[in-house]
Amino acid sequence: MKRSLLYWLLWAGILATLAYLGYAKVHVREFIVFITVLLGLAVVSVAIILATYRKGDRITREPFDT
Repeated sequence: MKRSLLYWLLWAGILATLAYLGYAKVHVREFIVFITVLLGLAVVSVAIILATYRKGDRITREPFDT
C-alpha cells in the first residue's frame, strides 16, 4: 500500500471517529472517554507515521537540530 493512501485512510479514520464522538455528544457526557480516545488517536497516528517513513526522509518540517 502506498504511504499516501495509508495516510489518507488514517485521516479518514480520524475524521470518522471525531464525527462519531461529536454526534454522540461523548465530549459532554463522558469527557474522560473522549480525552482517552483523542490521546489514543494521536498515539496511533504518530506510531503509524513513524513506522512507515523511509530511512532518510524528513518527517518534520524543520530539522530538530536548529
